[in-house]
Amino acid sequence: MTLFPEDISTYGHEIDNLFYLILIFSGLAFIISLFALLYPVFIKRAKANYFTGDKWSHVKWVAIPVILLAGADFVILYVEHGTWKKVEESPAKTDLQIGITGRQWNWIFTYPGPDNQLYTSDDIVVDEMDGSLHVPVNKTVEINLRARDVIHSFSVPNLRFKQDALPGRNITRWIQATKAGKFEIQCAEICGILHGKMRNFLLVESESDYLNYLKGLIKPEKKETADLVSVSK
Repeated sequence: MTLFPEDISTYGHEIDNLFYLILIFSGLAFIISLFALLYPVFIKRAKANYFTGDKWSHVKWVAIPVILLAGADFVILYVEHGTWKKVEESPAKTDLQIGITGRQWNWIFTYPGPDNQLYTSDDIVVDEMDGSLHVPVNKTVEINLRARDVIHSFSVPNLRFKQDALPGRNITRWIQATKAGKFEIQCAEICGILHGKMRNFLLVESESDYLNYLKGLIKPEKKETADLVSVSK
């Protein structure tokens, strides 16, 4: 049994492990705090005492929890360092680039055209309310994330991926889906009156299906000269 949607990301299990680690520390802190608050009330029924704070017996009720919480934070920061470095730094080699732009209220997906370069005149752009993002399975995809109007947040729970898209900034991240299928894309930042309708899908498919999908989007007059480059390296 798992608390999360199916993991289809190469780094998803590391994100899940971080969640469980934080849950353990925060759960223990909650239980201990609750016990310290309720034990005197229901067991000892002691009268309230005034603490001046000038004795160790008084200070320790603050000092010890602060030390324990600081130690827990240090452990979490140490464990998460490798994961966040992997997620936030671009890998040494990527198989393709895709541009994703958030706007009110859908995601715009931009694929490289026949020249295999993003943001050139032959780009293939999908700008539809219910459009889907297509990626080939087991390929490293570099994402260039933008926002056209307000702050959006590109979230794919199955990839354990969530990144804010900010107007005026280009943010580079990467994903690698390990299983073919259809998975939900959400906007995780309230972005206006139709925020709840900003729902697209990620379609993970074979490389041949991915290339055929792109070829199907090329305008008829350009198909004769179009020769999409394979994403295999």
